[in-house]
Amino acid sequence: MEIETFKKNMIFLTFNTIKGQKYRIEVAKGEDLLKTLDKFIKKNKIKVASIKNWVVSFFQEKSITSQRISRSILHALKF
Repeated sequence: MEIETFKKNMIFLTFNTIKGQKYRIEVAKGEDLLKTLDKFIKKNKIKVASIKNWVVSFFQEKSITSQRISRSILHALKF
C-alpha cells in the first residue's frame, strides 16, 4: 500500500521520439522535473529535437504549485 500511495504523489512526464521509442519520467516535485529530464536525456543520448508528444500527468493530490511548475516546463519544452 505504501508504494501505491507514493505513486499517487508522483508527477509523470511521458514522451515519444521520432523513432517511436516511448519514455516515462517520474518525479515527486515539479521543481525536480527539469533536472531529472536533463539527466535522463543525457544518459540515454536523446536529442531534444527528436522528441514529440510531450504529456505531463499527475494526480489530484499534487499541490497546485507543483502542477503549475510542471505545466510551465511542459509548455517551454513544446515551444
